[in-house]
Amino acid sequence: MLSIEERNGLQDLLSHAVNPAETMTLEQLEGYLFGLAITPDPTQPMEWFLDIFGEAFAEFADSEQANQHFACFMDVYQRLTALRLQGKLQFPFDYDDIDPPMLGRLRGWVSGLDRALALRSYLWMPDEVLDQPDMSEADQEIMTCLMVVLGVAQPEKIPEIFEGMEEDGEDEHEIWAHLVGQLPQAVDALLGYSEKLVALRSASA
Repeated sequence: MLSIEERNGLQDLLSHAVNPAETMTLEQLEGYLFGLAITPDPTQPMEWFLDIFGEAFAEFADSEQANQHFACFMDVYQRLTALRLQGKLQFPFDYDDIDPPMLGRLRGWVSGLDRALALRSYLWMPDEVLDQPDMSEADQEIMTCLMVVLGVAQPEKIPEIFEGMEEDGEDEHEIWAHLVGQLPQAVDALLGYSEKLVALRSASA
């Protein structure tokens, strides 16, 4: 999905973090950018930078250097957004070539995606939907997709899913692998939901 040049530029940006322990990995940042690109409502740079670097933020030699590094971030964000608008933005992992290192990168990517979706959580699962006694089939699908993303990124946050599957005889690794298998479809569904929101807003404008 990203070119070598883009990845190098983003890695260089991350290298300026004051506290590397609080800073995203490159894979997390890639997933985060994907999540920003599929979010219909605008988000603000200070929101991004707090997520990316933590409270300590980053240090640069001067404003010119800072602008150069953040320009790389913005270029990637704008390119991914343009791909979404063209209907060409896709899940970036090839499951035909899956191995343990790729699974590690995948988990990092999904962690970043989850952080980006959380910035505008009301878009993906509005309070009025959560308050309904019975969700529509469409809302249930989006909820399931969000749970797949969260389950891959932070399985400890939804132990009830793992407990339910363990009762059916699956161990934790098998359950996580099952969620990973559902991830491409979940991401595609979230992307489609984003496009639907944009279309509905355009129609009502």
